Amino acid sequence: MNLRSYLRSSWPAVTLAVFSVAMCGFVLLVAAAGVAVTLLACGIVTVGFILAFATEYLRRRAFYRALDSYASTVEHPLWITEAVDRPDFIDGEIVYDALRAVAKAANDDVASYRRQAVDYREYIETWVHEAKSPLAAAHLMLDNLQADPALDDGVYDKLESLDGELRRVEGYVEQALFYARSEAVERDYLIRSYSLDTLVADAIKANAPALIAAHIAPVRRNLDMQVFTDQKWIEFMLGQVIQNSVKYARQDHPFIEFSARLVDEGGANESVELTVRDNGCGVGAADLPRVFEKGFTGENGRVGKRSTGIGLYLVKRLCDKMGVGVDAASREGEGFAVIFTFSTNRFHYVDRGAL
Repeated sequence: MNLRSYLRSSWPAVTLAVFSVAMCGFVLLVAAAGVAVTLLACGIVTVGFILAFATEYLRRRAFYRALDSYASTVEHPLWITEAVDRPDFIDGEIVYDALRAVAKAANDDVASYRRQAVDYREYIETWVHEAKSPLAAAHLMLDNLQADPALDDGVYDKLESLDGELRRVEGYVEQALFYARSEAVERDYLIRSYSLDTLVADAIKANAPALIAAHIAPVRRNLDMQVFTDQKWIEFMLGQVIQNSVKYARQDHPFIEFSARLVDEGGANESVELTVRDNGCGVGAADLPRVFEKGFTGENGRVGKRSTGIGLYLVKRLCDKMGVGVDAASREGEGFAVIFTFSTNRFHYVDRGAL
């Protein structure tokens, strides 16, 4: 709050003060008090009004300037009343008390919603772990049935299809678990140095049934590098990309390639780029900028009707939480690629508290 804005907001009082000084001078002149006496009296009254306005301005300035400053700089507006002292003038006290009451109510609501979110996340995590048991039992029963030598070929094929559908359900259940945990990744990940080749091999192994069913041959190139990441989370993210490639694989000679290269070698921004590329249907230029948006399925998803638009969204969300860069490249009809960028500087992760 500056003086000009204060006077502009106080124009009724300023107008009344000017009118009062003018009336005082008029009465004194009419009463034949003399020009000198009139000027002296008007001067005294004017100085009194100026001092009164200056005093009130100075009392308010500190409070409103602090309020304005903290409103734009404090991390959360609800904390403003904790940073500003309660003023000693009536309208400031009213404003301060109102802000404090609003902040308290809002903080109570936020705390309540956070407790609900934590409870819901814990329920989802518990539900996922419980749901895995019957799914594992169903897989075991299917394996036992398929091992029967007297089983008819037609029945065997149906059991194989059923096993594939169960694996899809497992994938969605696992996706729900990681979605719930993505709200608080920092509490459940540990950054260490890992062999990129081992990470990719583990992800391929975990998704082998889907790759085999789609007749996709994975190819690994130049993966003999070390990266800083969390093994569990990166395996899940690579799995989402693999599942995406399986979903949109072409019928003839499909493949998925994992390749890496060192970028800006020896520089401060040295990093390892892992590219996961397939030769599927690809993504159109109009859809490409939105592939990481939540729920976005694009033209291919609308045609296939099997896409949820959650997989790549989760990949982007988790990468942002973990400090891993992620981007996508594609040409429609020629394939799709996801590029992960891992910093080779371990201090890049220090401020995330994960080392």
